[in-house]
Amino acid sequence: MIDLEATTAALHDLRRTRRHNRLSDVHWIDALYRVYMVGLVTVIFVMFASSQLPNDRLSAAEAADFATTAPIWLGLAFAAVIGIGLRSGGRGGPLVLEAPVVMHELSAPVPRSEVVRGPAIKQLRFLAFAGGVAGAIVGELAARRLPVNPVASIVSCAATFAIVGVAASATAMTISGRRVRWWPANAMAVALLAWSTIDILTGHQTSPLTLLADLAFWPITFRALAIIPVAIVVLLIFLALQRIGELSIEHALRRAGLVAQLRFAVTLQDVRTVVLLRRQLSQENPRLRPWIRIGRAKRRSFIPPVWKRDWQSYLRFPLPRIARMVLMAGLGGLAIGAVWRGTIPAIMLAGLALYIVAYDAAEPTAQEVDHPTRWESYPDAPGAFLLQHLAAAFAIMVLMSVVAGAAATILVPFTVVWQIGLILIIPVSLAAAVAATISTAMGAPDVAGLSGLGPDVMGWVMLARLVIPPAIVVISLLPMLNAGSDPAMLNTTKVGNATVYALFAVGGAILYLRTRKPKHL
Repeated sequence: MIDLEATTAALHDLRRTRRHNRLSDVHWIDALYRVYMVGLVTVIFVMFASSQLPNDRLSAAEAADFATTAPIWLGLAFAAVIGIGLRSGGRGGPLVLEAPVVMHELSAPVPRSEVVRGPAIKQLRFLAFAGGVAGAIVGELAARRLPVNPVASIVSCAATFAIVGVAASATAMTISGRRVRWWPANAMAVALLAWSTIDILTGHQTSPLTLLADLAFWPITFRALAIIPVAIVVLLIFLALQRIGELSIEHALRRAGLVAQLRFAVTLQDVRTVVLLRRQLSQENPRLRPWIRIGRAKRRSFIPPVWKRDWQSYLRFPLPRIARMVLMAGLGGLAIGAVWRGTIPAIMLAGLALYIVAYDAAEPTAQEVDHPTRWESYPDAPGAFLLQHLAAAFAIMVLMSVVAGAAATILVPFTVVWQIGLILIIPVSLAAAVAATISTAMGAPDVAGLSGLGPDVMGWVMLARLVIPPAIVVISLLPMLNAGSDPAMLNTTKVGNATVYALFAVGGAILYLRTRKPKHL
């Protein structure tokens, strides 16, 4: 008979040796430098965001009213996070084990729970730490405007966000450990989102995630019901670790291979490969049948073939991708509303959200870039042919900008939205489409060619490749800062004049696209 205690002890010894060997290769100066850089960036971000917030504090009555309405919206955000965990669990996540661990340790005569429990606890601990840091930053920023003790605000927000991070991972582990199929997991995610949406529409707090959001507002208003979802999260952790060893080995091996490729692509800043691998991880495949079938064009049709092929690509988008585009556009609209209310740093969130939406809108261009030999076989110049795809991407971004404007009306009067939106919808949509097309057409960086610039210059070039495309979208949103904060005295003339600078940035980006040539794989 096999001695399970001996094999388990051998497994722990093997992991301790691997951890020791891995840490021995890391110099303490390198580790300290990484911590220093992350801390420096975090401090700079917090100080910048704090300086951009309005200095006036809310009164006690205004703070109490805020603590009554804000948890409902925060609960919706938490529901989205738990929904992501449900979807991940339905597809074999959230644990990402190394391929040797799956091939050897899970197949060895060792209880699977002993093999998987360590990585599971490590992931729960990391998400609790990451959520706590994010919550502490939110609490520090909120304390600048709310009449609360800063320490109490930081502690309560950090605890709330840490619990949400743990809950998302524990939910995914519970689903994957019991091998729940993807469609029941998605159905539960939709039910959670619908429950939180009903709370928003009715103004009541019934969803457990809405009650959990109350925990972040304890320095203003104490509600004991927030303890109930905390107890539910503790139960989820117990259920997750109880049967975590029953996860699917096939799913674990597939995820291990894809994540290894994904990390390598991230290291090379190959954004297109990152997108494709992420879609494979989430099993986001194009529809076999289009939503609407486009008939064959007539021989003398005035519609360009590129336009038709672009829309054939859009009509095969799966429902999760369409839902993600709408949600990200709505998030961008809410961020724009926060900018108009005085939270200026939210303009970066708005630009990033619209840029992510535009990346899906640039999918037809990505299909061309994926086939460089076919791309260069067309009679037109490669750059000129690439620009022909901008029309369809621009049309999609106009629709998404309308969604963003509709979401912005939640925080901004409708009269303000339509007056400013009428001026900015064209430049913002065009800037987003062009920025995403640039990022798609750049492909992976030429590391061999950049190595001659030296490590210092090469680092800045690699950073510019990531920053410049979303920065173009942020620049196109900057003119709305000239509108003013009084709905009765909007300076639309100044907003319109400022769009010239955004159009200059877009024009330079279009000239860059005109010179692009396909890269052979």
